[in-house]
Amino acid sequence: MTDIGVGSMIYRGDIYDKMNPFISDLSFFEKWSRQSRGDVLELCCGTGRLTIPLHQAGIPISGLDITPTMLDAARAKCAKAGLQIPLHQGDIRTFDLAKKFSLIFIPFNSLQHTYSIEDLEAVFSRVKAHLNPDGLFIFDVFNPSIHMMVDREREIGEAFRFPLDDGRELVVRERCHYDAGTQINQVTWFFRIDQEEEHPEQLHMRCFFPLELTMALKYNGFSVVHRFGAFDESPFTSASPKQIFVCRANA
Repeated sequence: MTDIGVGSMIYRGDIYDKMNPFISDLSFFEKWSRQSRGDVLELCCGTGRLTIPLHQAGIPISGLDITPTMLDAARAKCAKAGLQIPLHQGDIRTFDLAKKFSLIFIPFNSLQHTYSIEDLEAVFSRVKAHLNPDGLFIFDVFNPSIHMMVDREREIGEAFRFPLDDGRELVVRERCHYDAGTQINQVTWFFRIDQEEEHPEQLHMRCFFPLELTMALKYNGFSVVHRFGAFDESPFTSASPKQIFVCRANA
């Protein structure tokens, strides 16, 4: 498979915010941001779903994202609220902000858009270069469920339905195909606005298995401080929906 990535419509700020209105992870990241007692960097900050409320809570936070449309939406929100938050456009594999942070985090499964071993190691390298000596690195990804992916592959199901700002209705249907060789769940979302023709967009997500991630962190210079299975900080088990890693870079 050569065409890997995420479709542009999925990264349209107004649509993204309607598909992702939740803040169930906010209190978790606020707690760890406060405990870091220093500057915080959110990688893959998107439209500011977490960045803005964390800033409003008094956290000295900066954000970085590769997608201009997402950053445009975040900056528009900041301007409307009269907020000044450093928001940078950049690639998490190559960014250089010439600054160190007490906490760097990658929320909402965003690391799963890193598809190769080389890219994953490049992200880890950039994070290490931007961490204070005692800084923490936190990220969350899904705990892969092969059964769920197989079930979703059998038929196309409706994933979202909501009105757009202009009053038209958006319906999104979903189909999945898991590629075992690449460990990529090839999700296709079919967008239809009112009675317009349905438009397919890809949402490919690399599946990271628990022991694989533990080894990748170890061999790239990180120690795992905590591994949680949910944002309530319950211990990770095979039945956990999430893998949440709290890590520290080795000296």
